[in-house]
Amino acid sequence: MTSHYMRCNVKASLDRVFEVLSGGFGNVYSKKLSKDKDSSSAMVLGEQYFFRVNSDVAVLMILEERSSTDTQVEIISCAGGAGVLEISYSAHAAYVHDVKNLLSRSGFEVEVGEEISYFGRSSG
Repeated sequence: MTSHYMRCNVKASLDRVFEVLSGGFGNVYSKKLSKDKDSSSAMVLGEQYFFRVNSDVAVLMILEERSSTDTQVEIISCAGGAGVLEISYSAHAAYVHDVKNLLSRSGFEVEVGEEISYFGRSSG
């Protein structure tokens, strides 16, 4: 199993970002959470079939409100490998970039702060 991580800053409210991401990728689960009265967070979980690995690939998005016009989004995708060598053919990276691209196509200004290929416990 391999993973890909991206942290980005989206210039929009958490509510707007959550609406777009839960509609586009929340086919498994999505929920808004409240930490306190001044900030909130949300999570979106999705999966999609990728032909290149002949399997589903999962993606988790964690949204954290930084201000009324600024949302941090962490995107983590996991993909199993195919074949004897269990190669993921970068399906996990492609899924993370699908999320980022949807945000950009939806008119949001997206700034990537960090991106880690082959993300795991020791790299996070």
